[in-house]
Amino acid sequence: MSDFSKNMAIARNNIQRTLIDKASEDAAFRELLKENPHAALRELLGNDPIPSLTIRVVEEQPGEVTLVLPRNVAEDELPDELLDLASGGTLFHAFLEYPLTDKAKGCPKS
Repeated sequence: MSDFSKNMAIARNNIQRTLIDKASEDAAFRELLKENPHAALRELLGNDPIPSLTIRVVEEQPGEVTLVLPRNVAEDELPDELLDLASGGTLFHAFLEYPLTDKAKGCPKS
């Protein structure tokens, strides 16, 4: 796995973990995440870094396990959403280095 792929996986995992943690602690946020994932991202991050992508939230039910296989992203295929995120002044590495917490929502600005 390349450094790019590793970094993408780390960033995604950090954001997913933060979304799941908040949804586990906050029933209203959980409902928002299920009904309008983009609004939940905006609440958590202060913006929606991937507005053009469809986000599907699946709540596991008793007796089932959900496995999500992320698509492979080639190193020369940086999604437009990440290019927009980087050009908008948000540091991509912030998603890698700073897991989101209530004390530090979002990413540090450059």
